Amino acid sequence: MYRTVLAVFLAAIPLSSHAMDADEIVRNADLARGPSGSYIWKVSISHSEPGKTVAASGYEVYVKGPDKVFVKFVSPARNTGRSLLALGRDVWIYLPDAGKPLRIPLAQRLVGQVANGDIARTDYAGDYSATLLGTEKVNGVECYILDLKAKAKEVTYSAIKYFVARETFHPVKAEFYAGTGTLLKVGTFGEYREFGERIRPTKLILEDAVRKGVVSTMHFGDLRVRDLPEKYFNKNYMKNLD
Repeated sequence: MYRTVLAVFLAAIPLSSHAMDADEIVRNADLARGPSGSYIWKVSISHSEPGKTVAASGYEVYVKGPDKVFVKFVSPARNTGRSLLALGRDVWIYLPDAGKPLRIPLAQRLVGQVANGDIARTDYAGDYSATLLGTEKVNGVECYILDLKAKAKEVTYSAIKYFVARETFHPVKAEFYAGTGTLLKVGTFGEYREFGERIRPTKLILEDAVRKGVVSTMHFGDLRVRDLPEKYFNKNYMKNLD
């Protein structure tokens, strides 16, 4: 009896460490994508489809910790005056014609292949439980392979297969899945450079997994680390931010 209990106990130790290591990898990858604390950065998105003109849009993203994000629509001109507010997993959009913030899901499409959560909620460590599956080379980089499962139905994706560089914890690639297990799109992180005293990706390419040639590219730039007032993160203030 004692030997059986001891064997079960010893067998559980590597699994516990394994799970802890996976969560730590995701936390480090989150910090590589964006700093902790408060900051502002500019994000531009270009979307292309076969036979169509490339569409472009611009945003100013105000971040305060992991749970507060305000997104101001900057371009094209028809979108100015619009904004998004994410408080944890709750998201609102403000449309001047509506006159008040409207509740929307993180998974809803913002533009092209970019969902609201791709710009307003990027806390993978907070939103997903991670399991380390092994390692694999991706584009010549040795990566951890992680299986991320949603902790709640309100998050952007039901599951993500995440590839993170072993040496640097830089995210390299992500496969995004629906609740049915269907692959929705594939993301590739690139153009790393120093941003906020750390090397970070400045580009995320999102390719539709079904429609060939349908691609949206997020460009991250002009990062400014600074304290932000709480009033920016109040849905009653959304139309007043300048």
